[in-house]
Amino acid sequence: MKKLIFLIIIFTPIYFLYNYNNFKNTILTNDQQIIEITKWDTYRSLANKFDLNQNYLKVYLKLNPPINNLQAWNYRLEKWLNLEWVISSLKNPISTDLELTILEWWNIYDIDSLLAKKDYIKNWDLIKLNREKLDYFKKEFSFLNNAITLEWFLYPDTYAINPNNFNLETFVNQMLKNFEKKVIKNLWINPNDIELLKNINLASIVEKEEKKTKEKPIVAWILKKRLEENWFIWADATVCYPYEFTFDECTPSFIWKHITDKNDYNTRNKIWLPKTPICNPSADSIEAVYNSKESPYYFYLHDSNWQIHYARTNEEHVGNKMLYIK
Repeated sequence: MKKLIFLIIIFTPIYFLYNYNNFKNTILTNDQQIIEITKWDTYRSLANKFDLNQNYLKVYLKLNPPINNLQAWNYRLEKWLNLEWVISSLKNPISTDLELTILEWWNIYDIDSLLAKKDYIKNWDLIKLNREKLDYFKKEFSFLNNAITLEWFLYPDTYAINPNNFNLETFVNQMLKNFEKKVIKNLWINPNDIELLKNINLASIVEKEEKKTKEKPIVAWILKKRLEENWFIWADATVCYPYEFTFDECTPSFIWKHITDKNDYNTRNKIWLPKTPICNPSADSIEAVYNSKESPYYFYLHDSNWQIHYARTNEEHVGNKMLYIK
């Protein structure tokens, strides 16, 4: 028994030192990569980012305390770096900005949620700004003259963000300028066009209803034709908006459960457009509305692979349901 205890005392430090030495020298980057450090990260967070042993990492940081605190930025890591060189690389951000992507089918609640998760704002700050600063932004952007919300115009794109100097008004201004550039100017749209708000509202439905650019003009034509002939639009994508849901919260089961709700957004029981748009449409969805493609169709649906199927009559539409929806 004494011999066993003696061997444990002798070999445990040797075993630890052997593994610790391997830990220090393990290559963490097989390829060049970009790593994002958030304001909540510490050097101990590297354990999760590289699947490291947390106990060995604690010992390493105790013996080799980094000189600098981590800054929230993007960092480029080269090939074949061990822990020492990874930490050394985290002293030099590759730029002052991070990329922030606003997706095409998102609404204002999605954007607010993303900014809050990134800790750039508090929950609901964007919603509050939308309510309180609309008149302020109208002074700079003439296309907002008749708008009742900024949501039509928060253009979906990838933006450069400085996480240490983020200002919500500046960011909103940046999105509005992007809308002005990529929609108003690129598509040669008159910012004072009396049809502008209606067309962008319709484009927000097209954005949610169809993903493929080539199909959007046909879908836009179908929806416009329904409106002109006093049909219900029957666009299920509008169902969730009055509940202030994000894209992920608007599930098919929720839509089905609330498909007959009566409100200003349910296009199954209201003949006309929703009260406001349901997302911030991209330029190709807006262009699809302005340049919709004439067709004989009145109906469409998507199969499980998001392939669209058109129909001229309700009977054809019912047949497509039987064929493609399972």
